[in-house]
Amino acid sequence: MPVIHSNKQEMIPSWSEVSQYGVNSLSAGQEVELHYHDCHEYWIIVSGRGICTTEGDTYEIGPGDMVLTKKGDEHSLLVTEDMVAVYFYGVMEPNGRVGHLHR
Repeated sequence: MPVIHSNKQEMIPSWSEVSQYGVNSLSAGQEVELHYHDCHEYWIIVSGRGICTTEGDTYEIGPGDMVLTKKGDEHSLLVTEDMVAVYFYGVMEPNGRVGHLHR
């Protein structure tokens, strides 16, 4: 079982179902623009609150909630209370692009 440090993500083994991950600290009032990814994305809310839109639906989210977004589905976030969230990307197909993509 390898341990991957956040600055060594290129060492994630090829068998892993996680291709990228991180921890975001977001301030109340901050917005994450409407975007999509070339893989599934998952958020786990550690603390704080917000309003996310994914697959055209809007949800209030808070501590312990998990947001699951399918590859190609646009999503966004409005932070209503200072938030810490862990995110990770699922399997990235060959030639998949990392980061926020826009239509």
